[in-house]
Amino acid sequence: MILPWNDRAGRFSALKFVSFLGVIAPAIWLAGRALSGTLGSKPLTEAIHQSGDWAIRLLLLSLLVTPLRFALSWPQLVAVRRMVGVAAMAYALLHLTLYAAEQAWDIGRVASEIVLRIYLTIGFAALVGLVVLGATSTDTMIRRLGSERWNRLHRIVYPIALLGLVHFF
Repeated sequence: MILPWNDRAGRFSALKFVSFLGVIAPAIWLAGRALSGTLGSKPLTEAIHQSGDWAIRLLLLSLLVTPLRFALSWPQLVAVRRMVGVAAMAYALLHLTLYAAEQAWDIGRVASEIVLRIYLTIGFAALVGLVVLGATSTDTMIRRLGSERWNRLHRIVYPIALLGLVHFF
């Protein structure tokens, strides 16, 4: 059975386990606040903002993994980069889903808002990029694309992060 806290050999990895708990903790915290009614007077808006904040935080953290790996002389740190990046994508998808919920699931309205508001267009472009990266982050896709093409594709994470930051600000 493939578990997110196991290493490539299927053995338990404390680093991956702690990282997994770290990336799901904000979602659990947000769900707890939603269930307890402590998200404020506009709970959906607060959940939208929180999920977007965590998406950008995790995206930036995923970009920090490689420099931290060298700065801390901790090569095992690279083992959690994919998990953090995929979690960033998941929070970004949650962010859009909550926005659609706030718009009463009127997908036409959501689409027109994305087209008409430049910051939403920018955020949506970043989300599409994250989904592409997430879909190609499996070992199978890495083998299928070949490491050179896969690495070239995944370098778009830098412009995606820039788009995410522009959307945020």
